[in-house]
Amino acid sequence: MQLAAHEAHDLHELAMSCVNSVTNMAYFLQHVQDAELKGIIERHFPLLFKITI
Repeated sequence: MQLAAHEAHDLHELAMSCVNSVTNMAYFLQHVQDAELKGIIERHFPLLFKITI
């Protein structure tokens, strides 16, 4: 399948957005101090990780 330049750029942008989301959530999970917020991140992090793989 051949992609046009703008399609390849859009796909790269989408992939990087997913990587950045996973990276940020992992960082936040390590540094969050509020127990409620930590619970929310822990509940969503595995789901986000499965979606991006």
